[in-house]
Amino acid sequence: MQKNRKLQIEYILPAIIFASVIWGIFAGFRVSRYQWIMISGSVVLFLGICTLCDRLKQKVYLMIIMAGLFLAVFHTQLLNGFRIINNKMALALNQSMDLGFYYYVSVQMENSRRDSVLAVVFFLLIAGILLSFLRKYPLILFALTGVMECFVLIVAPYSISAVFFLFLGSWIVYFSLRKGKKEFAGLIGILCILMIFPLYFHDQTTVPADTMIKRSILVQIRKMTQGESYVAEGGLGNGDIASVGEVSPTGKKLFQVYAPEKDDLYLKSYVSSDYVNGKWIASTKDTIVYGGESAIELPFLFPDLHMDDFVTYDKDYIKTDKDMMFSEKRNLKISYQKKQDRYLLFPYFCDISQIEGNVISDSMISRTNSRKDYDMVYYQVKNPKAVFQAQQRLDFSKIGSTMEEIMEKDYIKTMDDYGTYVRKEYLKIPDSIKKCLKTLDLKTDLKKSENQNIEEVQSYLKRNYQYSYRPGLTPQGKDPIVYFLKDRKKGFCTQYASAAVFMLRNAGIPARYVEGYKIRSDQWRLGKAQVTDYEAHAWAEVYVEHIGWLPVEVTGMNTGKTAYEQVQKLDKQSNAIVPNKKQFVTNVKKVLHFVAIIAIILVVVILIKMLQNLQKLKKMDNKEKILYYENKLKKYGENQGKSRKTAELMTYGIIEKAKFSDGDITDQEVVIVKRHLDLLKRKNRNITKILSKLK
Repeated sequence: MQKNRKLQIEYILPAIIFASVIWGIFAGFRVSRYQWIMISGSVVLFLGICTLCDRLKQKVYLMIIMAGLFLAVFHTQLLNGFRIINNKMALALNQSMDLGFYYYVSVQMENSRRDSVLAVVFFLLIAGILLSFLRKYPLILFALTGVMECFVLIVAPYSISAVFFLFLGSWIVYFSLRKGKKEFAGLIGILCILMIFPLYFHDQTTVPADTMIKRSILVQIRKMTQGESYVAEGGLGNGDIASVGEVSPTGKKLFQVYAPEKDDLYLKSYVSSDYVNGKWIASTKDTIVYGGESAIELPFLFPDLHMDDFVTYDKDYIKTDKDMMFSEKRNLKISYQKKQDRYLLFPYFCDISQIEGNVISDSMISRTNSRKDYDMVYYQVKNPKAVFQAQQRLDFSKIGSTMEEIMEKDYIKTMDDYGTYVRKEYLKIPDSIKKCLKTLDLKTDLKKSENQNIEEVQSYLKRNYQYSYRPGLTPQGKDPIVYFLKDRKKGFCTQYASAAVFMLRNAGIPARYVEGYKIRSDQWRLGKAQVTDYEAHAWAEVYVEHIGWLPVEVTGMNTGKTAYEQVQKLDKQSNAIVPNKKQFVTNVKKVLHFVAIIAIILVVVILIKMLQNLQKLKKMDNKEKILYYENKLKKYGENQGKSRKTAELMTYGIIEKAKFSDGDITDQEVVIVKRHLDLLKRKNRNITKILSKLK
């Protein structure tokens, strides 16, 4: 009995503590895949290793030698196996918490199953060595598990629920039993159970699923494993949408803009039309000049030619301010406060001839000096819808024959040539993305107007996708746009803009990808706006025949710190643990899980006791076996000498011989006593069944 009690203290309670730590990690990080398999497996592992170590005793040093040899021979396979297991754990974490952990460690997939098995075997060997030492020093084991539990509680406060009380209560009961305080241990055990059950079945709706500490730790881990480019702190990228998994602006002041504006103003910098291997690349086009004019300058001159004068209206139609496409010519000044990207910022319909820089293709201007201030002239688009509608009503046939009008004709001819070039270059779609677009329920149609198709793209993205500043990286081997559209369905402006470009091209509208800054109308203060990294943005731009490129907002979100905080709040709400209509089913599943764990623990304990009894019987001689069976017979209410039946007289005669005689007990006599005990057990079971039926 003393050994059995010691078994319960030394084996069962530490096994529960070990399982509670594993459970706390799973609960804290909200990982449900393989949760109960791992928890049950940890109990079996602990009990199995402790039993094995008791059998081996001092032979644990042999395990250390075996581990060393194992490491020396299979170190390459072990490293690959641990990496594979690490990636699988990261995938499970991502699927549960949506944190962006993917297959970020390169592995050798050849013989991956063999390497994984070797890694697990090595882990079990090391765990056995550690447990064989630590279980003899409970205070050290308590300190180590306590530090681990505290770390989990700080990083993931959700685990402070039932798991924490299971961990704490098990340790208190363990130390109380070791000191012989059975009543106190029982009281603590009951109190812990009373706290564990309500917390286990209660939704932790007020406990955040995410914390700043957890975010910081995970960000640092991902920076080390996935590269520094994983987190963009704000500002412009370089078109590489596959390398950035999170945007985290800091509010750093970048530049100031001076302009007579009251509306939103887009300042573009990085512009690309060529998408290769998950990245928008900055490629220089061969043809960048049309009719003696740089293509990037062409749109600017049209407002200067009073494009509104070429719009035709029905007879008796009264032209209003809403029909005006462009503002009057305006002056703008950008004053840089921080070192910016290699490409200069400029608004739409801007006279770039005043800007010092090298024109790249028909889209970007690279910096050639370290100037901080730039002045430029531009036209603001007053009504984008009016521009799209006007292209259907432009009439150049009435241009006369004066010198100025001839120049206008030449300029329009140049725009015709540029339009042909645009339709050739800016309607290309990679095959993988084209195939993906066919599976979407996107109702764009070549027969619809450009404005209708643009509105459909905007509406589709808003309905079907979630804006998030931390969507995570794209898994290796997958295209980031296809993954965003089909699987992830969550992203920030770069994913939205990239997807929109190909949606628009698929509708027959030439489109490009743009990164820059969007200055909101509420930012202007007396003709001045302060721009921070919160205003960094990406959008699509489309080409309007004879007019030029126009920005198209597709995210459905605004820029700025307020918008950023709102998105973060929505992210937290979407990841929070909240009640749902299936809560009853969820609770039933929890009950079944809990019952399954208890059943597994009981089965393990029973099996251990059975194995111990068998081992004990094997070591006994025949006399000791007879005396062991005598104790069992007393349990069923039979005493020596009270019965006159032949079988019973024979049984108790053998028992007396074993107790008082020096003669040897034969194997046949042991079998007789054992058979009598088995018959008595069966008789008691039958009587119990009869009594239960009579009741």
